[in-house]
Amino acid sequence: MRAAASVTRSYLWPVLSVAAATGCFSLLRPYVDKGQASLLYLPIVLACAVRFGFGPAILGALLSFLCWDLFFLPPFYTLAVDDPKDWLSLAIFLLAAVVTARLAAQARAQTQEARTRESEIETLFEASETVSRVIRADRVLAALADQLQTLCGATRCLVFRRLGPGVALQLAPDGANEVPIDAQTLGRIASLAEAACANDRVIGLGASQHLWAKAVTDTDASLGGDGARIGVYIPLHAADALVGVLHVGPRGDSRPYSALEERLILTLANHAAVVIARDRLTQQAAEATALREADTLKDALVSLVSHELRTPLAAIKASVSGLLQPGAVWDPDARQEALVAIDGEADRLSGVVNNLLDLSRLEAGAWLPRKDWCDLAEVAGTALDRLPPAEASRVALETQDNLPLVQADYTQIALVLTNLMENAIKYTPSGSPIQVTMRAENDRTNSGQDGVLVTVRDFGHGFALGDEERLFDRFYRGAKHQGGAVHGTGLGLALCQAVIRAHGGRIWAANAPPGEPDGAIFSFFLPKG
Repeated sequence: MRAAASVTRSYLWPVLSVAAATGCFSLLRPYVDKGQASLLYLPIVLACAVRFGFGPAILGALLSFLCWDLFFLPPFYTLAVDDPKDWLSLAIFLLAAVVTARLAAQARAQTQEARTRESEIETLFEASETVSRVIRADRVLAALADQLQTLCGATRCLVFRRLGPGVALQLAPDGANEVPIDAQTLGRIASLAEAACANDRVIGLGASQHLWAKAVTDTDASLGGDGARIGVYIPLHAADALVGVLHVGPRGDSRPYSALEERLILTLANHAAVVIARDRLTQQAAEATALREADTLKDALVSLVSHELRTPLAAIKASVSGLLQPGAVWDPDARQEALVAIDGEADRLSGVVNNLLDLSRLEAGAWLPRKDWCDLAEVAGTALDRLPPAEASRVALETQDNLPLVQADYTQIALVLTNLMENAIKYTPSGSPIQVTMRAENDRTNSGQDGVLVTVRDFGHGFALGDEERLFDRFYRGAKHQGGAVHGTGLGLALCQAVIRAHGGRIWAANAPPGEPDGAIFSFFLPKG
């Protein structure tokens, strides 16, 4: 109906324009030469061609030809002419009007095509930008569906994702639909989408030889109960795999899709297929990464059990077996030495188990910080008391005057400081100093909060470049120390990071800057509140 009304208006306009112009020009007939009158009609023909195309312009040219003959060439009000030369003028005018109409209509068509191409390029650019910028597949598919509805005037646009090797489909978020879809209609659409998936062919084309020439005329009485058109269902392929189905409903104005709209729908369908395939590959990569991490953790745990747990157990077993050996005579000093060794190995074993349990509880959210106002200098003193006297004597604690209090879990932060100091002592030469400094700081590079910066600096050999982040991974030991004489579980720094993050702070590692003695520097920042 709208298209017919538009065509009627386009042909009515030259009729009214020529009639109005003729009435105005008739008033000027005493002052205008009969040959000049023909020039007054050419702008009307040109305007019709530019505004409405070739057909209305030809109608305007014919009407102008007749009106010039009837009202400006004697004898007036008849098609006959007195001067034979006027027939030549009429023929030249008609030819000029037709040529003008043709050229103007071609220019109009080229302009429209250029605008159409520009619109197509802009649409494809926006779609490509959405695909490349947005990571979540559901959001990208919703954006593509919304673009299709907006640009093509479709009543609905739905994307179905294929689940597994069968024909089962899952409806992806569909953006904003112009017409709400009831459950019965959606069920019918899903059935047709599954049929398109099962047969791997487009549904809704009828007997057409190119896409959508018949799709908008196909009807299905069960869809909506009123002979609603079924639209088109396009299987989505990526890397020779069927990954889903795109459903595009009929236009809201019932007109068929243009060739441009067909190209746009096909192109955006390819984009949707790429998005679904990319999401599948991302999920597969994440699963593969998780499996690799699980294997790494399994190997690390086996190594932990075989060495860090087995070694102290073996030492304890050997000492206890010796003490229990029948007939063995132990002098008091040897017995005391064996008992001290048992006690030390038991503490070592307990530390490994506690670190494992604490890290698991933190990562599971079962050991949340119980924050209270703390003096970190006092917390550092508690951590020092946990070290053997010979090792504690190597630590130099330097705190700023009037160090602000922070809200933190006293026990957890003491555990962090103990682990950092033990780590520094373990990986540095015997007797070398360990410096622990504390000062008020504003974390300008991250949160901008006020708090306290704590630094633990040793004078060992530092760590390998590139290990700054990996040092805080579970079971990871620095590349310089893997397989070395210094044994460890790789849990201490991971535990420190989990605690500091639970407090809203951050922790990092760095080698000593150039020009200073070698060593590693571990720092963490705790906000005041």
